[in-house]
Amino acid sequence: MFDDAAEWTAQDEDAAALAFARSRAGRSIPDVDLAVRWALNHPHAARVAAAVPGPELARMLGRVAVADAPTEDLLEVVAAWDRLASWVVARQAGVLQELHRRVAGSTWAQKGLRDEVAGTLAASGRAAQVLLDRAMELAQAPEVHDALAQGAVSVHKADVLLRETGSVTGEEARRVHAAVLAEAHELTAPQVRAAARQAVLQVDPDAAEHRHQLARRDRCVVLEPATDCMAVIRAYLPAEDAVRVMHAVDIVAGTAAPEDPRGVDARRADALVDLVGAVLDGTTLDAFLSGPLRPSVGAGVDAGVGLDVGARSSRRRRRRPVKLSITVSADALAGASSTPAHLDRYGPVLPSVARQLAAEATWHFQRTDPTTGEALEQPGSRYRPPEALRDAIVARDVTCTFPGCRVPAGSCDLDHTVPFDDSRDAAEQTRRSNLAALCRHHHQLKTHAGWTPRRDPTTGTTLWTSPTGKPYHRNPVPAPGEAVRAQPERRRPAPRRPAEPPGTVNTGDPPF
Repeated sequence: MFDDAAEWTAQDEDAAALAFARSRAGRSIPDVDLAVRWALNHPHAARVAAAVPGPELARMLGRVAVADAPTEDLLEVVAAWDRLASWVVARQAGVLQELHRRVAGSTWAQKGLRDEVAGTLAASGRAAQVLLDRAMELAQAPEVHDALAQGAVSVHKADVLLRETGSVTGEEARRVHAAVLAEAHELTAPQVRAAARQAVLQVDPDAAEHRHQLARRDRCVVLEPATDCMAVIRAYLPAEDAVRVMHAVDIVAGTAAPEDPRGVDARRADALVDLVGAVLDGTTLDAFLSGPLRPSVGAGVDAGVGLDVGARSSRRRRRRPVKLSITVSADALAGASSTPAHLDRYGPVLPSVARQLAAEATWHFQRTDPTTGEALEQPGSRYRPPEALRDAIVARDVTCTFPGCRVPAGSCDLDHTVPFDDSRDAAEQTRRSNLAALCRHHHQLKTHAGWTPRRDPTTGTTLWTSPTGKPYHRNPVPAPGEAVRAQPERRRPAPRRPAEPPGTVNTGDPPF
C-alpha cells in the first residue's frame, strides 16, 4: 500500500497490530484478541488506523499508492484523512483564538477581524464568522478542542456537541462534554446529538424543565416559499406532539397500494395534505379513513410512466391506533427520579413528558427476569413473531441494530439472526435470542451483501463482520438509569427560539 512497504519488517507489522489493538480494543472493536487478529491480517491498515493526526500522518497518507491498495486498507485511509481534517480545524481554531485575543479590547477591531479573515480566505463574512464562532466556542470547551485535535471526533460531531450544550452553564457544559466524548468515537453525529441532549437533561433537570416550558410557548407553524412553485411547511412542536403527527401521517401513507410508484417522502407529503384536506372538506374521521385514496397529482411523473389510478384507489384505509412508545424508569414515572425517558422516534425527553403520556396511555406489561430485568422468553409458534414478542424486541433494541443506524425499531423488520429453517421447530427459532430489529436496507444488506451479525447474549452488543472481514459493533441502548445531578453554577437564560426549527430525520418507510 505504501511506496516504502519494502522497508517494512515483520516487527513493524507486529508493532502496528499492537498499536491498533490498543487504540481500538473496547472502542470500535470490543474484543482485544479480535482487534489483534484483524490487525495482523491487515498490517498496513492497522498502521494507518493507529497513527496520531499530525504532520507524520499527513506524510504517511501522501505515500499511499491508492490504485494498488486493497479495499480494507483504503477504508482506513479514508478514516485517517477524516482524523487529519479534524486536527487541521483544531489547529486553525487555535490560530483564530490568538487573533481574537489580540483585538479583544476593541469592539470595532473584533468586527474588522471577521472581514479580514473573510478577505484572506476569499470567503463570505458569514463563512468567516462561522470559523470565528467555532474557535471561540472551542476556547470555552477545551475537552472538545483536544478531542478534535486528536482526531477523536469529526468536525461535524464537535459542532453538534457545542451547539447542543449552548443552553447550559460552563461547568455543566464541561460535564456533558466529558460524558459524550467518552463514547463519541463510536457514535454518529445524530447519536452524539441524542447523547448530548440526554446529558443536558440530566445535568440540571430543573433548568431543563424551565427551558422546556419556555420553548413550548414558541411552538409555531410557518410557510416558507421554495423554488419551482413548491413550498416548505415547518412545525416547531413539543416532541410528543411531533411524534403523534408523524404517526398519523405514516398511517395514511401506509395505505398506499403495493404498486404505488411514489417514494416514501412523496407518500408522506400527500398523506399530510389528505389529512388537512379532510378537515377543510368537513369529512368525518371515519369517512376519511374508510374512503378511497386520493390520486396523487404528478405521481405519473415520478414513475416516468402512466398511472393506473384505479389500482391505487381500490385499496381502502383501515384505522390503526397511534402507538407512541416511551421507555421510562419506575422511579421517574413515580416522580422520585429526574432520569430522562426515551420517546421512540425522538429520543430523550423529560420525565414530566413521560408522566403526561403515561397518564393518557393504555398500559402493556411484560414479564421480566427479576435479576437481569430482561423480558422473559415468549417464543412464537410460527415464522412471524407474535405481537408480545415483537413489542419485547422493539423495547430492547430501540433502533435498527446495525452500527450507527437510527431507524426506530418499531419501523424495522424483525430478522432471524440465524435464518429460519422450516424443518426445525419454530419455537426454537422465533425467540428473543434469535431476533433483532433491522431496517429494510440493513436487513437486505445482511441477506444479500455478505454482512454477518452476532449478538452477545450477556452484554447485548451486536458484532457485525463486513465482507472484507472487518468487525464493527453496536452497543445496546441502555434503559433509563439514575440521573447525575449537578449544582448549577449560574443559570443562563434560554434562547426564545432556535435559529432554525429542528429538521426532520427520514427514518425510512412507514411501518407498512
